[in-house]
Amino acid sequence: MFSGNHKISTRQLYRNYASAVISLGALLPPLVMNRENTAGILLSLLFLGAVLWVSAAVPRPTDRFSKWLCYGGYWVLGTMVVRMTGLLVQSFLLTGTKLWVILLWFYLFCYYNLYKGLECRLRVSEILFPFFICMLLLLTILMYGEVEIGRLLELRFSLDKRQWVLGYELFCWLGAVQSLWHLRGQTKHRAEFSKTVGKIWLTGAAAVAGFAAFSYSIYGNAGHTGLVFPAASAMTLAHFPGNVIGRLDALFIFAWVIGLFLLCSSLFAPLLDGEPDARRKGLFFGLTALSFAAACMPECMEWGQRLLYMVFTPLQILLLLFHWFRGRKSGKRAAAAACIGFCFLLNGCSSQELEQQSLVSAVGVDPGQDGTYVLTFGFGASKEESEEPFETACASIEEAKEVYQEYKQKNMDFNHLKSFYFAEEVLGQEDFSEFLQEIQIHGAYSRGTLVYVTKGPAGEAAAREDQPEEGMPVHRVLNAWYNQEPCEISVITADGRYKGSVSWP
Repeated sequence: MFSGNHKISTRQLYRNYASAVISLGALLPPLVMNRENTAGILLSLLFLGAVLWVSAAVPRPTDRFSKWLCYGGYWVLGTMVVRMTGLLVQSFLLTGTKLWVILLWFYLFCYYNLYKGLECRLRVSEILFPFFICMLLLLTILMYGEVEIGRLLELRFSLDKRQWVLGYELFCWLGAVQSLWHLRGQTKHRAEFSKTVGKIWLTGAAAVAGFAAFSYSIYGNAGHTGLVFPAASAMTLAHFPGNVIGRLDALFIFAWVIGLFLLCSSLFAPLLDGEPDARRKGLFFGLTALSFAAACMPECMEWGQRLLYMVFTPLQILLLLFHWFRGRKSGKRAAAAACIGFCFLLNGCSSQELEQQSLVSAVGVDPGQDGTYVLTFGFGASKEESEEPFETACASIEEAKEVYQEYKQKNMDFNHLKSFYFAEEVLGQEDFSEFLQEIQIHGAYSRGTLVYVTKGPAGEAAAREDQPEEGMPVHRVLNAWYNQEPCEISVITADGRYKGSVSWP
């Protein structure tokens, strides 16, 4: 599948790896920003820039041991990326589908894209890259109305030990683009390869910083804490004119999966150059099958992170330094060691687990006793099996979250909350204003959420799998309460039918 001169285009190289950094940049940096300041993100970009700079100058490894050492790290990282991709697809696109089914299709497409060779893979990335970028730009424009630039003034910066560790952990993920080191010499001109590596870093750094700042401008300091899929959560804030599509999660996840597919196509190629023969294709099939089996197990994230942070990334850095020492003068060697040494000295295993969250899709509020409410939480399909609704009697949502954590050992994630159901009796309670105040203060409860009044038990409505797409936005209810102006809230009967509305307050 190579062209006549057995070379690849630097344009293909740039588009393949730039899309990889952009995809990871949308998924991971906002999670790091949950840890209160931006130093970790900036440090990770500096680490990545130093490593890419050296890899552009150092000849690629030719001995089998060095190559397979790097391939082992790419295999581990690729397996974790595929599992995260499957969780995204399951949470937003195919909520009723088993995770292993989603992963199987993803692996089949990856294998088909890879087994014909390097040039075929890069041509696919070249074709998909413009569509990928245009989709992200469209969604950014649609979400721009929810951005408040002034929130960036809340950002904090401090170089404490915790931020160095977070920067190292994020660098380990962004280090997926290190696989382009093995493509050095495959381009027509080596000087062009170095320029391309620099362009990839500049594009990736801009994307990582941009996504982090963009999502922070939407959620602010308080609302940003605890997000699991931050950029996808931002989709719930965007609406097409006329509310034709109330949630853009599906569009964004579709674009996201394209980028992660191209990334995995690079990570899962055990032979990144040349035309693989039948024996190597069989070996590659075995490696992808083993990766599929590992990705189906939740434990692969924990073990994969430990291997990535403590074993493969430090070893790859040592390998890179070893090759650098062999061919450069002492001054440049010292500069490279100073830039990269920080990465090797740091390790940790504290990134946020995606599967320790339960995605709340609806909340039902029924009257309780002694100043409490009977709260029912309906969940989206966050795992392979749908989670049963959770009911408890508490005075607030925050109290109910603590009770849920004690019973389930997991956290409630409200960033994809679709509906609030209030029993008609609740609207007349004297302390209902305190409940509304809690919704107003906590942005995760109030953004992109619809409100309904139920004639029957609100908990039954919240427990249903299908949630309505039309209703009164909660921010309008809050405005009416604050200004003491009436608003019309849709009424749902006990058998699930829409039947008029009630004026409140």
